[in-house]
Amino acid sequence: MDIVVDLGQSGVRVKTGSEITNLPIAKKATDSVVSTLETIFASLPSANYENAYLSLTGLLGDVGDVNPYGEICQRYFGAKQVFVMDDGLAAYIGALGESNGVVLTLGGGVVAVAGNNGKFGHADGKGQIFGDFGGGFWVGRNGLSRAIATLDGRDNAQDLVELMSKELALHSQLEIKTGTEAAALCISAAKTVIKAAEDGAKSAIQILEQGASELGKTVVAAWRKVSTSNQETPELAFLGGLSQSQLYTGLIANEVQKQINCKVVAAKGDHLVGAPLAANLYPNGVAPLFKTWK
Repeated sequence: MDIVVDLGQSGVRVKTGSEITNLPIAKKATDSVVSTLETIFASLPSANYENAYLSLTGLLGDVGDVNPYGEICQRYFGAKQVFVMDDGLAAYIGALGESNGVVLTLGGGVVAVAGNNGKFGHADGKGQIFGDFGGGFWVGRNGLSRAIATLDGRDNAQDLVELMSKELALHSQLEIKTGTEAAALCISAAKTVIKAAEDGAKSAIQILEQGASELGKTVVAAWRKVSTSNQETPELAFLGGLSQSQLYTGLIANEVQKQINCKVVAAKGDHLVGAPLAANLYPNGVAPLFKTWK
């Protein structure tokens, strides 16, 4: 039997056989990917798996030295082969398979991967400080920031103050307002901002419109890394928790279509599907996004 791990900024999903387990262990900015996997693997029941497929946030588009991932999987699972990939590539293969296009993953962070006849391009996925514009952390932080500024007399987003009362109460209880708990609060607050926008709150809509503008640039940037032709019509699919909002994905698609013709399609599958499929399609990896260890 094999194990598939999809690590994100708000949690991790682990698939063994047909069983999927969700764990509240997320990649934090202060922890390395390997140390996060150590925590995850230590919490799983002891078992042996011949192959391990790792879809990982925090790689910034470059797997780097694959040995630490192989060694930890061998230590915990006795794995003989380990397939390590940026979660954006796993998302792409899961959503579009071998079709040409772009997959935008909207979770706590953001990553776009484009594919065109076996050539891949990666955009954003740079982390909360230098990138991930339009993702969950960004949306939630902007919503909370505007609400807090309104209470401070520096903004006029009174609608957000009322709609984010729960998040503002949690913010006031934080002893350290710049740490990992604050970041987690921003990610969870994104759902409230999106719901507020869908219900017509003006300030929340403004945040999503700004986020969509940034994400449109991200999608186009990824595609331009694999194609400079204006004659192609790439497919565009969305994955991640925020992609459940048709309002947000619609705004993003409109921004993309201002620059390139694209066809919005439903994702065929997700990271847990994409990681093993990527290993099957590209057994030798796709450096730097995907490398193998044996």
